Amino acid sequence: MTPSWNECDGSWTLVDTLWLYHEDGAYYWAEFEREPFSQGSFRYAFIGKYRGNGPQAKCNNNCVTKVFKATHARNFRDWRPELAVSKKAQWFAKRFNNDELYRLYVYPKRRLQFVVPLIARTREVARYRILGFIPGRRDTRYVLPQEFVAIEPFLEGNYQKFNSNGGYECWENVSSLLPAFCHWTWHVSGHKYMVCDLQGVKCQNEYKLTDPAIHSVHQEFGVTDLGVAGMEMVLANHRCNSICTQLGLPQNPMNGVSRPGRRRTSYSHDLTNEQRQRNRQGRSNYFQRLPALLE
Repeated sequence: MTPSWNECDGSWTLVDTLWLYHEDGAYYWAEFEREPFSQGSFRYAFIGKYRGNGPQAKCNNNCVTKVFKATHARNFRDWRPELAVSKKAQWFAKRFNNDELYRLYVYPKRRLQFVVPLIARTREVARYRILGFIPGRRDTRYVLPQEFVAIEPFLEGNYQKFNSNGGYECWENVSSLLPAFCHWTWHVSGHKYMVCDLQGVKCQNEYKLTDPAIHSVHQEFGVTDLGVAGMEMVLANHRCNSICTQLGLPQNPMNGVSRPGRRRTSYSHDLTNEQRQRNRQGRSNYFQRLPALLE
């Protein structure tokens, strides 16, 4: 299917998707607004609409298109860690949802679901119209032709940040399930992985989450993967809760260690030379690798 070109006011049309086959078996692209509604350390986020031949488009569902900032590379290589993190986090979430102790002892149950983005490449940047009818220039402030972007569902609801990759953990008016899930991923992987930077919306029966980070012993997941030093940063500010107990998780090895206080909610990137050295060795001052319970 070839998308028709749409010179609608204030939007670009993304075509030339890298993978035509979406998880629901459909072909999608997106139209999105000229100005971002949010931005992080590396990317801008634009709200838009799905277009294509699938149910998301037919229902006129909102989507989010994410674009790397100009100071960072903008090719598919740079989206690979992003995609790998989302897929690995969803892999852990599916197993957590079916964990026997979780099914037996934790109430109320809410399933965890991570959004896995669809990577697309722009073919052209649409013109916008002045006063709604005079063709204007192409707006290339944020995105250029042939750049890769990510498209994912827009999460409707009260968006919350539950923890970060650098030690922030929200302790007020938030379910203890998500910090416990972070602790659980670290435990069942034998201290090889830790899914963190948990954020998204709480629905009636599930949490819908996006943009996670994963700390790994071998730092496999891009710039937000701070290795064993990152795991220590998260554990140092993690308060084990009743769900940690119900899941049979061992005590946090950093209980009693002087806590660093509330960390910022945004991504952390900076490590000391000593932390970098321990990351290269895959060595923590507080825990050792164990046999993984899940492979």
